[in-house]
Amino acid sequence: MKVKSDHRMDGCIAVEMACADIYRSLSERFPEAWGLWNELSRERKNDAVSLIMAKGGSLEDDVPYVSEHYSMPFIKDTLELVRTIKQRLAGGDITLEDALRLSLELEESAVEGFFWDVFTGEQDTRAAARLKQLIGKEQSHGRKIVLFMEEKGIPHKNFKPDIPGD
Repeated sequence: MKVKSDHRMDGCIAVEMACADIYRSLSERFPEAWGLWNELSRERKNDAVSLIMAKGGSLEDDVPYVSEHYSMPFIKDTLELVRTIKQRLAGGDITLEDALRLSLELEESAVEGFFWDVFTGEQDTRAAARLKQLIGKEQSHGRKIVLFMEEKGIPHKNFKPDIPGD
């Protein structure tokens, strides 16, 4: 499948790679949750590779540059959340509970963004099917975080991104 090469897909790839990097950093910072963060990081990288391949790219492609003035609000908001998490990690100003809550927010943002800004705007039916599959993966990431929080006795809000029809 070759997806139309446009900024929406580039933005999705950038979000996937940024989230993978955050989860890798969290795995180093919180060894007690290493398995969760490592799994999420690996899945996000795989999703980025799938999107790159769907665009007809190769595994050697760099992460696309996403302008600060990006027109897709979800991309801008998600990347801003990633920057916030990175700053808090660098300053040591983050607890495991904070990290889990921020990660849940990150996953909700991605699911909502993929649906509203990308999936609903995609005209190619094969590309739409791939993006729908990606939404399902993002939803499973949120459920994994919630399950981990429940296992650790950490209070949380339910993972419920805003998707019509759910």
